[in-house]
Amino acid sequence: MSTSVEADLSVLSFESTVPRRYVHRQSVSEVFLTDCVTGPEPDRFVLGAQWPRLHGFYRGRAGRYDPMLLAETLRQSVIYLAHTRYRVSLGQRFVMQTIEITAELDQLEIGAGAAEVAVTVVVSNVRRRGSHVTGLSAALTFEVAGRRVGSGHGRASVLTPVEYDTARWGESGPRAIGSVPDGVPLDAAAVGMVADGDVVIGATARRGRWQVLPDLSHPVLFDHPSDHLPGMLMFEAARQASRAELGLPDADLVSMSVQFQRFVELDRRAEVVVSCVDDEPGRAHVVFEQHGTSMASATLTLASAVDVRSGRGTRSGV
Repeated sequence: MSTSVEADLSVLSFESTVPRRYVHRQSVSEVFLTDCVTGPEPDRFVLGAQWPRLHGFYRGRAGRYDPMLLAETLRQSVIYLAHTRYRVSLGQRFVMQTIEITAELDQLEIGAGAAEVAVTVVVSNVRRRGSHVTGLSAALTFEVAGRRVGSGHGRASVLTPVEYDTARWGESGPRAIGSVPDGVPLDAAAVGMVADGDVVIGATARRGRWQVLPDLSHPVLFDHPSDHLPGMLMFEAARQASRAELGLPDADLVSMSVQFQRFVELDRRAEVVVSCVDDEPGRAHVVFEQHGTSMASATLTLASAVDVRSGRGTRSGV
């Protein structure tokens, strides 16, 4: 660890969470960030985050933290920095274009207390229209007790409410959201989940296709109302569908790279199409489709418990 990072960490606090409004969370319990220190170089920051040993949804396995915590912490970090360091007003809307994470599974063990995570963030490619930020990228590294536990990258566009409505709805303007499509969730054990209520996919009549089943009452994936499928729900659907398709229900997520092309409607049937990557066990390509149109795509790498114990699959790039 460099001297500058050590200096940042010496003043980083984990005593309380940042205001929930700065990470777009309604429930305080879903806020992971605790602090932010500005680095000596421009556009460099170190943020504090705390991960609970037992989260209600992101539950680890084999004594390790769930790698999905990296993705949610990345999401919160990008939004927090935009609001607090780049003068993006709270009325602006964020549209994530890409998110990539890589987990160091063998370093994610759960200790005797909640993990105090140091998140180093380097912001780049800041776009502006006049004095207003319209987009930015961020590269992140995650450390716990001096151990690198993961890395990530994200790109977000920042829109005014009018720009968001145009991008979201087109010239016709907002419409009323109907009921979510019906479907039968898979058994929790088939996708590596503890509770049936946390399963977000169901089987279809076609192999390699899984229906997305949003539950608007889910306290984490729908922490606050959304007019489209939230990104974290799509990450989870991609992971669960890949586990089901590959027959690896207990496999951990090593890496994920997601590109968003369109908003996925809540009240229209959406499917996850999973294809295996030849000669790469645990590797899958995922496409989200709605009415036959590709809405988002992702590439995932999963590692079984045997792979983790042997040291394989713990440092794959995205």
